Amino acid sequence: QFGPWKDLCLRHCRSPMGQLVRYAGFRPRARDLRVGAHHGAYCVGCCWGLMVVLVPLGVMNVLAMAAVAVVIFVEKLWRLGPAFSRVVGAAFLVLAVLSLFQPWLLPGLIPPESPMTEMLRP
Repeated sequence: QFGPWKDLCLRHCRSPMGQLVRYAGFRPRARDLRVGAHHGAYCVGCCWGLMVVLVPLGVMNVLAMAAVAVVIFVEKLWRLGPAFSRVVGAAFLVLAVLSLFQPWLLPGLIPPESPMTEMLRP
């Protein structure tokens, strides 16, 4: 969230047309593949950290997925997106420190209780 690569990738994702125009001279199939790979690489570059955050928040946690999707949407489309991404990064750092003392904040890292473990308890 704090690195220069994030800002570079966000700049591309905000206005991809300037980058995509350079592919106009390629043949259609080669062009489509190159445009998709090129733009996809920029998208991964600006969102990989947020996707990694989904693991400790709970991979199947629909609320966490929706919140991360809103964060990605806002930082890509809002004019203050770079500042917003830094605030989000700071919030995740605070969450990481707090989770050392309050593990319930990261439900994806707590193994689920199975019926067998409850039967084996004394």
